[in-house]
Amino acid sequence: MSNKALNPQGGKINSLQAAIDLVATGQPAFCLHQAWGIGVIRAYDEATKRLTVDFPEQNKKAHVMDAAFFLGKIEVINPNGVVAKAYGDTTKAAIANIVANDPAGVVKALLAEYPTGECTSYALEANLDRVYFASLPAGKDRATSFKAWWTKARAALRKDRAILVPERKGGLYALLEAPKDLGEDLFAQYEGAPNFERKLVLLEELADCASSETRSAATAANLEKVSADLAKEIKKLETARKRDNLPAILGGIWNRDKFFRSSVENVETVSPTASEIIALCTESDLAFVALNIPHTTEKIRSLLDLVRAHHGDNWSERAFDLLRNRDIGGTKSGSAKLVSESIAYLCDQELAAAVSARFAQWLETRELRAPVIIWVIKNRDSKKYADIVGRLINPSLLGAILSSIDTESLESNSTARIPLANELIKDKELIANILIPADGKKADSETIFDLTRTMMSSQGFDEMTKKALLSRLAKIEPHVQRLAKSKHSGSEAEEKELLVSKLSKEEKERELEDIVKVRLPAVKEAIQIAKEHGDLKENSEYKMARQDHDTLAARRAELDGILKKAKVTDFKEANTDTISVGSSVVLRRGSDQAEIAYDLLGAWDGEPEKNILSYISPLAKQFLNHKTGETFTTNINGKAENWTVIRITRWVDKR
Repeated sequence: MSNKALNPQGGKINSLQAAIDLVATGQPAFCLHQAWGIGVIRAYDEATKRLTVDFPEQNKKAHVMDAAFFLGKIEVINPNGVVAKAYGDTTKAAIANIVANDPAGVVKALLAEYPTGECTSYALEANLDRVYFASLPAGKDRATSFKAWWTKARAALRKDRAILVPERKGGLYALLEAPKDLGEDLFAQYEGAPNFERKLVLLEELADCASSETRSAATAANLEKVSADLAKEIKKLETARKRDNLPAILGGIWNRDKFFRSSVENVETVSPTASEIIALCTESDLAFVALNIPHTTEKIRSLLDLVRAHHGDNWSERAFDLLRNRDIGGTKSGSAKLVSESIAYLCDQELAAAVSARFAQWLETRELRAPVIIWVIKNRDSKKYADIVGRLINPSLLGAILSSIDTESLESNSTARIPLANELIKDKELIANILIPADGKKADSETIFDLTRTMMSSQGFDEMTKKALLSRLAKIEPHVQRLAKSKHSGSEAEEKELLVSKLSKEEKERELEDIVKVRLPAVKEAIQIAKEHGDLKENSEYKMARQDHDTLAARRAELDGILKKAKVTDFKEANTDTISVGSSVVLRRGSDQAEIAYDLLGAWDGEPEKNILSYISPLAKQFLNHKTGETFTTNINGKAENWTVIRITRWVDKR
């Protein structure tokens, strides 16, 4: 390493007399109080042996102190040092300017005051905190502001070759001679780095520097050292399967190749190669790598080049797997770039028709991930991608949007707005563009009603946002407003006929009779009594009674409606050929190969905790009409699951 610079100013001045002599000339002197921080000595009274001191860090002015108190208790500091200048009347503006624009310059000046040109990180940060405070505008939070400034300053220090930055808290900062050869200096730091993570940072820095500055370090011997380090990390993957390191190792290989390319021919073929990393990746590993490499055009396309080279004729399937991966919608940022670049890459390989067909299939099976949906939304007017996007602009897309938003809201612990929900809210023409496409037929009323019900039950919007979105639907189908006001737009209300058991129908009838004959008359009486108390605006009893009346009236109307559609069945019509109402089935679940028994009974017989399903429940609806031995897929809130029918029997036969 380079030699440390010597101190040009000498050590600290600890003589109280020197400070008194300086004050006598009309200049301030400076000291450091252990509790109150920096002090500016303004005056000295010889008769009383007292000094007048300002303590700006404590907002104390003209504080009178006995000179004897200074001896051994308060340190007098060098008036020509950086800390003193930061508080000097004529010098503070210049220091504040350096603090704002050249943090490395401040550090160099502080280190230069030490005899060896070095100090611990604790001492340096303490002095920097004092210097920074002197430049801080009134009213700003000192600790928070300094922390933010020091974070940025440290990044600048690492790029300054005249400062040695310690790797650990408490280590030594040192002032160095400016390096004559940047490549040798950086590679020396690489070799001395305490861990692989730090080596990767330095390798990236070498790769990003101009080759003319670092060529001296781009030797075959150094290439061998870097390759050995990368191979060592890959070896760890084989024994511990540390998937988290795959993106970092791939990035390291890319930076190695970029750095040594100018001097080593065919460096990309030197082991370990980027292709070797792709060979280690399972399908989920590849998705993890794609989501965790830097999302630049260069890096994403480099990854896809590797996938294409490694997987041969099946490479496009791996690329489609990336776009369909569930995790692609779970990242906080960056997925948009990955999606757009992947689609562009596939199209560049003349696979636009395959992209169009695959997206249409995923839309139908609800496997179109949120970032892909956002890409479709943003490109719906694109001429370049018209053949891909055109067939997707239909009511199913709005259904997929709402389903994706609802699923993410249920799975997410974050209070941040869901990106897809944000797109739907801010794009005021989107709903109309989907339901009334420019070159297609307007969606029918029943479809719009179904989408309205889905939107009303969504967990991804607050009530105010729902009202705003429903108003957009109402412009297309005015009767939506009537539906929105309904309190019973669930699956029961949607069915034209309800198959029910005798017992469940009798239970509903008893509930209706209780409302009509007992509960409503009681509420009406309560309303009449409450009216007699006077002013209804301030009458809480009246308001509560009215709310109870409205709730019971709505429930009575709901029960009237569904009972009119009820058809009693004894489930004897079920057969063992296909799954139907009254079936008892055994299904094998694809995700874990578990065999599960379900009973599919009447509309009001569901007890999910006992695996008894109402035939109108979302899951049971997707079981109906499948035969023994058949494998099929269900999709609930965007989550797909494969099932195989093992056995079908009749529920009545096992009673």
